[in-house]
Amino acid sequence: MSEKIPRLPDEHLGRAREIVAEKRTKQKCKVCYDRGYIGTNQDNMLVPCSKCVDVEGVMEGWRAYVAETPALKELYGDYFEEEEEEEGTDEGEDKGEGEGEGESEDEGESEKSDKG
Repeated sequence: MSEKIPRLPDEHLGRAREIVAEKRTKQKCKVCYDRGYIGTNQDNMLVPCSKCVDVEGVMEGWRAYVAETPALKELYGDYFEEEEEEEGTDEGEDKGEGEGEGESEDEGESEKSDKG
């Protein structure tokens, strides 16, 4: 099933809250009571509010923080590296195959033959 994610040490929660505060899009929010986060999950990781926070921006900030913090890089570095590698290979496969382009050309030809 799913892999066990290491528990985040408490000393890094403060920085996580700062990152969330930097990426807030609204100051008033009833969902998170104006904090920017809902709470923490079972792995002691902050759960940002999707209504008033740029969640993708938070992830980018957190990735940068993990990369520059040796203790966190040791715990979580593999998770972020795998995502980057998977994104790179997916893009390469999509471009290399070119099936989407070929299919649209075939469809266009069949439409022309039906009309003429």
